[in-house]
Amino acid sequence: MHAHGVRWFQRLCTEQPLHAKRVVSRIIESYLLWQLPLEKYELKPDHPFEEDYGSCQMAILPENFFSEADQGRIRFKKTSKWWFFENGLEFDDGSKLEADVVILATGYDGKNKLKDIMPQPFRSFIEGISGVTPLYRSTINPMIPNMAFVGYVETVSNLQAAELRCKWLAGLAADAFKLPSNNEMLDQIAKEVEVMRKTTRFYKRHCISTFSIDHNDKLCEDMGWRSWRKHNWLSEAFSPYTSQDYKEKSLTK
Repeated sequence: MHAHGVRWFQRLCTEQPLHAKRVVSRIIESYLLWQLPLEKYELKPDHPFEEDYGSCQMAILPENFFSEADQGRIRFKKTSKWWFFENGLEFDDGSKLEADVVILATGYDGKNKLKDIMPQPFRSFIEGISGVTPLYRSTINPMIPNMAFVGYVETVSNLQAAELRCKWLAGLAADAFKLPSNNEMLDQIAKEVEVMRKTTRFYKRHCISTFSIDHNDKLCEDMGWRSWRKHNWLSEAFSPYTSQDYKEKSLTK
């Protein structure tokens, strides 16, 4: 199969039409609402499932989570304002919650942490015009030399993605392949950001779950590895990809 035909087939297998993704998203939403008491506890999100998937905002539900909630051991509270009182927390509707320990889960802002350690002029390159940190192959910023960012961009399988990017970075350091020009790299980054922006309003979370397979294919091709991971085209088209598919001995051309 010619190279052009290979790329066309890969795009056909990895890029779902927008309407098909929405249908799958609605099916998953309906299943979750049927299985979990999200509406009972007013936990149903106001956005579709595909936006959570596209921004890597999925979590594993702890065992017996909702059964504990049914017994009153876990309570949910939506509020715009709250403050401490001597025995716990008080909310803007006048209700109170007694608590021995309060954990403030404020999140992790990696972008500002990077800005804090970077000198100028490189600090200004941490955040692009879109609000997303521009990283080619999710690893290097074309405007910041001699520095890599492994693990900054998320996927649905962060450990496997980080390992593959480390191998790509090792190949780059060993001069196994050359990078394109800065303009070409920034062009590729802009295309990926646009895909993320069209998928979810939370695109600034730096998640590439909607095109992670194509992303891994490009890493393999850069390193001179075979991007087809299965033994035949039928498996390549319909079998799920696992970390075992990225063993080096099965990737060399």
